[in-house]
Amino acid sequence: MIAVVSSCVAPSSLPSHDGARTTLTPEVRLQHTRSTVDSLLALGVKEIFIADNSAGSWLLDRAAELAPAKVIPFAQPPIRNKGIGEMWLLLGVLPHLPENEPILKISGRYRVGPATELKLRDQDDVAGKVYLHGRVRSLSTRCYLVRNRAVATRLWERTLDEMYAESARIHGPRSLLRILKSSFRPQRDTLRYGDPTAAVETAIYNAIRYLPLRLHEVAHLDVEGIMGSWINEVVKE
Repeated sequence: MIAVVSSCVAPSSLPSHDGARTTLTPEVRLQHTRSTVDSLLALGVKEIFIADNSAGSWLLDRAAELAPAKVIPFAQPPIRNKGIGEMWLLLGVLPHLPENEPILKISGRYRVGPATELKLRDQDDVAGKVYLHGRVRSLSTRCYLVRNRAVATRLWERTLDEMYAESARIHGPRSLLRILKSSFRPQRDTLRYGDPTAAVETAIYNAIRYLPLRLHEVAHLDVEGIMGSWINEVVKE
């Protein structure tokens, strides 16, 4: 098994669309990412790839502190929807991955423990934790397991498609009216199609359904970490 860490150890110092990007210093975020690597090594992961979109060269100058993980840098434009940014990171790292190894995807600065239930049975393509919100299902994207690179490619491409397509689909009378108006009067269409608000957790669950892929639902991820937001909330799953 290998692991892919979607990461932003050193966010830009410039404010994002909604204000400061984080209240945590790059030094603290690097320590958290080191903990991610250590937890993966303890789990027996063979290789660790950190797909990171940090600003400038701050992380590259300190990449040795995350060894034996391989830091693969990516430059991205500012994106409000962090799920979109993450999916582009995952697609970008695919050429670096071996073909026939299970892939544990984990978000940067989270730790996975030995009690995780993420396992693939013989016919499974994906293992992960599913949430139900009313009639909407979603998959936790903090940590999940994929059969191999081919399955990951299909899953991540379709997830990104679902996120971009969400605003172009009819969900009820209001979305129908908006689509009709924007079709007949495109000059008045102000929707940000390139940076949609669709949730990556819902999109990836729908991608699994539509492809379709065989999903092994688990109850306990044994994952813990601090959300990369202003409130620095500790999350356990």
